[in-house]
Amino acid sequence: MQPVNETGWPESLRPLYETVTGTPAAEAMAASTQWRESFAAWVRGASLDERTLAQAAAWSRLDEGERTLGELLFLLSSCSELLWPYAVPPRGLLPRLMARQETMLAALQEVGDVDTAARVRRETEATVTTVLTRILKRHPDALQSLVGDAPCTFDGRALRFHGAVEVDLRQVLGTGAKSVALLEQLRALMPATAADGRDRLAEFIRTRAARLPWREASEVLAERLFSLATSPEGRSGMSGFLACYPGGRKEPDWCARAGLLLSRTLEVGGPPEVVENLCELLARFDAPPVDGLRGALGALVNGDFEASADLGPVRFVLDHCQATLRKGEPGLVLTLLWLEERLFRAAVRKGAPDAFDRRKRALSKLKPGAPGFDQLHWLAEECAELWPRFMPGAVRPGLDELAAWRQEVADRVGRKPVLRKAAIEFFLWCAPDAASSEAELTVLALVRTATDRRQVKRLKEHPSSRVRLRVRTLQSWFQGPSAKGKPGAPVEPSQASGPATLTEALRHLHVTRAVPLGGRTWLRDRDLEELLLGAFGRVEAEFSSRYPERFREDTETLAADLLEALRAELARVKADVAALMAQGQPSPWELSMTVRRREPEPVPEPVPVDGEVAPEAVPPPLAAARLGVEVAFVLDVAVGDFLRTRRVVSVQVVKLEQRGEGQWLPAFRLGREHLDAQLLRTDAAFCLFLAPPFPRAECWVVPSRTVRAMMESQRSLSGVPRDGVQRVARSLSHWLLGDVVGLWTGDERPESFARLSRVEDGPDFVVEWGLR
Repeated sequence: MQPVNETGWPESLRPLYETVTGTPAAEAMAASTQWRESFAAWVRGASLDERTLAQAAAWSRLDEGERTLGELLFLLSSCSELLWPYAVPPRGLLPRLMARQETMLAALQEVGDVDTAARVRRETEATVTTVLTRILKRHPDALQSLVGDAPCTFDGRALRFHGAVEVDLRQVLGTGAKSVALLEQLRALMPATAADGRDRLAEFIRTRAARLPWREASEVLAERLFSLATSPEGRSGMSGFLACYPGGRKEPDWCARAGLLLSRTLEVGGPPEVVENLCELLARFDAPPVDGLRGALGALVNGDFEASADLGPVRFVLDHCQATLRKGEPGLVLTLLWLEERLFRAAVRKGAPDAFDRRKRALSKLKPGAPGFDQLHWLAEECAELWPRFMPGAVRPGLDELAAWRQEVADRVGRKPVLRKAAIEFFLWCAPDAASSEAELTVLALVRTATDRRQVKRLKEHPSSRVRLRVRTLQSWFQGPSAKGKPGAPVEPSQASGPATLTEALRHLHVTRAVPLGGRTWLRDRDLEELLLGAFGRVEAEFSSRYPERFREDTETLAADLLEALRAELARVKADVAALMAQGQPSPWELSMTVRRREPEPVPEPVPVDGEVAPEAVPPPLAAARLGVEVAFVLDVAVGDFLRTRRVVSVQVVKLEQRGEGQWLPAFRLGREHLDAQLLRTDAAFCLFLAPPFPRAECWVVPSRTVRAMMESQRSLSGVPRDGVQRVARSLSHWLLGDVVGLWTGDERPESFARLSRVEDGPDFVVEWGLR
């Protein structure tokens, strides 16, 4: 009778196994030939269910329990067919098989069959090799669980376990991105590999990794790398990872993600070990075009030291950046000086006893490698004092004061090219958004030669999205109008005719200094549409950059903040344009925007009848059946006295969520029934996807019909792929000004407008756009 915990054999194989178990040890070797012939006949006629049941039965007997010599001979000689590779491989397979082999060989030697024992050893080792090879071809990520802690060597071609069982890596490695799983298993196996084969195994991994199609494998490798980086115990594994995949050191997305994770870890007060891991990771991104040092500094540039409960991690990151600082980088020296000044002021306010000593040590370390150190130190202190005054609630400096400050900066820093280079990057990178206009005006005052202009242009490749956005704005100024086919400086318009357009009015005000340079008089966006595009793009970029901090908020709150930021930015742009226009000069057209939020349907209060207790209030049934967050953009256009139109666009708002710290879901959660209901109401239907920078800081807008087709092609009912959305999407700012304002996209039917005022199924937000 078989033990209770053992799996039974299939009926067709049970007679053979009963014969095996009943054979005496002295006769087992002679009878094994007949067993193999009978087993081969059974394999040719066995069904899938029988093979699966036989595999479970064989492993239950190999895994535990006392076995006779006949059983061991049968199980080990037939395991290449019994342990077939189509089921989940058992853990610890190799150590268990080798232990059973030693038991079987010892039993053979007891019966005096020493010569046969040597032959059986060779045969079983070949059989175990076949079993491992077949399973690894099917399950390449199971290598470590199969071999456990078995001793291993590598000769450049095959892994050899216990000195005998070989796995030829050329046979089991897949092609393309499929080989990543086994390469990762080999990398995890390196500590258990003998010293003479460890270097050969590392070189083998690097060679095969270099052949990977990087675009397919980079996402899988990135997830493995950052799971190590965000684990307090993953530092050693992270170092080995990058040593085996050197191509990752040139991956800009990896560097940007590491910087974003470092910024988030510092903000929430994450474990110090994770901060150290991310700093170590960023230090390895030193191959152009990525720059891990600027990535680490970028995590501090946008940080709020005053709000940090513990300044220890910030100090660690600054010390790390100083230790990895390269020569010939005055811009980084200036940034470090400014960060050290901010840290010093925050430490003094918190009462840190070593604040002054640290400041003195930092200055002594940075001074030897920085030409013009005194000017750089002065500028860092000035900016640390000035920029907080631009924040809400502070006393903003006056226009005359700012003009005098810009002039002093130009006099002190603008005399030497190396100082101008440092200051240009510093102002474009470190100035807060509230002081962006002042920083860009200061950069214009510092740019004096063609070399300086080329320096600004090269910053378009800067890892910070803030720098790239500001450089694009400055480039529109530097390009200027064309004169005889060549770019030239701004030309003052004719005084006889006067400014005829908004662009000419802006140029006129800049050249004649008709108004103080406190506003955006330097902007040369050519028309109001480009001006709004830059303004809305700035709001969109800021929202996307801060999305990793706010993604846990509900979608309705995120949509409300985004719409309110767009409305406030439009009001500010209109005020700036009104201040910059010449006397009596009308704007080409006026654009207004109001945001109205849906009021919840009032719940009727219950009234008691005849002294009875009033029943509990029941909310309206339709209120609980709302499908997501919807925004309705209503465009009201009036062109002179001859054209008037009013149109509405329905936008479904969807946000991207995380499945772990720093690991975003590969798809947006969106029910197909939501899209179907939206498309049944109107053809002017879009989806607004809220996501972190991937890699640009923007929000994505896609027609709902396109999203529906993507979900259908993926056979998905509850999600749309993130990569697919990114490929077909437009940014929110381009969509607003290109489709809504430019092309007047929308639905003119009366029933679409009637729905705006309904409480039970109306949109959550109504955005009124007025174009005159």
